[in-house]
Parts: sequence; structure tokens; C-alpha cells
Amino acid sequence: MQSKLYGFFYTMVILALASCTNYGKVYKSKDNNAKYQLATELYAKKDYSRAVPLFEQLRDAYRGNADSLEIVYINTAYSYFYMKDYEYASMFFKDFTDNFSSSPRMIECAYMALYCDVLFVGDPELDQSKTSDVINALQTFINYYPESEYVAKCNTHIDELRSKRHSKAFDQVNQYFVMREYKAASAAAVIAIKTYPDIPQKEELEYIAYRAQFLYAMGSIESKRIERLEKANVLIDDYFYANQMSGLHSKDAKETKDKIQKEITKLKSII
Repeated sequence: MQSKLYGFFYTMVILALASCTNYGKVYKSKDNNAKYQLATELYAKKDYSRAVPLFEQLRDAYRGNADSLEIVYINTAYSYFYMKDYEYASMFFKDFTDNFSSSPRMIECAYMALYCDVLFVGDPELDQSKTSDVINALQTFINYYPESEYVAKCNTHIDELRSKRHSKAFDQVNQYFVMREYKAASAAAVIAIKTYPDIPQKEELEYIAYRAQFLYAMGSIESKRIERLEKANVLIDDYFYANQMSGLHSKDAKETKDKIQKEITKLKSII
């Protein structure tokens, strides 16, 4: 769907530009040298939206001209990159590495493809489902090219993506908690801790896990409350195991544990 929208957009651009005397004539002509010269001039002037349609025409025309085709591919990829169309830019950088594997600029384009993927992942509040794939691809790049000038950048990207992934996981748990969806909050917190054992918000997730389970149990009917309170008790023990008595929520954990014991004792006397 997105590709179709971009295709429609560029078709409209081309039709609009066709009315411009020089550009329109060159675009409609069969003179590939004129197209190449104009596209290169426009690219140098950072007029990427007009350069791209010409470069795209030249990709097919220059199939037998490896040197010129290499420049066309790179300039097309960078044009999309500078227009912040990271999905398309990544695609063209990857195509370059497939078609020009012996080029001196192959490693540069392999890195740029990954960098575009990093930028396309977006902010922490957006879907992070592709983040793991991008992190793995960055690590693969580092393993293949350990002496590359891009290794330090790749490591930085990995750290940033992990941070985004951690923020996304914590924000989701916290949102459940704030919305008083306690069962979901506790379950999501436990999953987040197991999935990301190095997450910086680990103690806060451990707190939400037991606290949300406790509140969920207290809102349950009496016949189910003991079982759910006992689960909260286990989560409190997990909190103490990880943080001892020096945790930020240790006082609350101890007080909650006392409340649980009193509630369970009371319930056993009446049920």
C-alpha cells in the first residue's frame, strides 16, 4: 500500500514537471546521456525529488554500463535517504550491495541500508516488532566487517534500539497499571522481565508485577482471592530476592506482604 502511494506521488510529480520545458523534454526524450547529466546536476543541487524520476529511468537504460549504473543506484538510494524515505532508501542500498558486491562502496551501502532500517524503526511509542531483526542485522554486519569504520556506529545503533525496545516494553506495562488493568499489568511485567533481563526499569517492573497482582487479587471474589494473593506473595519474594531490603519499594513490599498474610488468615477463617 505504501509503495503504491509513493508510486502515485512520483507519477504526479513527473506529470507536473513535464510542463517545465527543459526538464519535461529531457524526461520524455530517449537521450540517456542528457538524462544522466540533468539528474546528476539536480542531485548536486539537492533537488532530489526531480533527480529521482530520471535516475529511475536510467536504471533500466544502463543495465549494460556497470560504472554508470553503480552511480545511478547510489544516487537514487541517497536521494531517497535525504528525502527521509528510509524504507525506499534501504531497499536501494540493499540492491546496490547485491548488484555491486565488488564495489569499493559496497560496505558503505551495506551500512547505510542498516542505518535506514534503524531510522525506519521509529520512536519508542511506535511498533517495535522489527527492532530485534534490525539489531541482529547490525550485529551480523559487525561480525562480517569487524575492522570497518562503521562498527562504532553500529554498536551505538544497537544500544539505542535496545533502549527503545526497553522503553516500549515498560511503557506498555505502566499503561496497563495506570489504567487499572491489574491482571494484564502484572502478567506483562513478568513477561518483560523474562524477555529483557537487562532492562534498566527492572526493579520498577518487579514492583508493578507484585503490586498489580495484589490489587487484582483484592478486587476478586473471595473464593478466588487466596490463590491470587498467594501469587502476589511469590512475586514479592521475587522482588526481595532481586533487590534485598535496599530496593526503592522494599518498605511497600514488606507492608503488602503483611496485608496479604492478614487477608489470607481472615479468608481461611470464613471460607
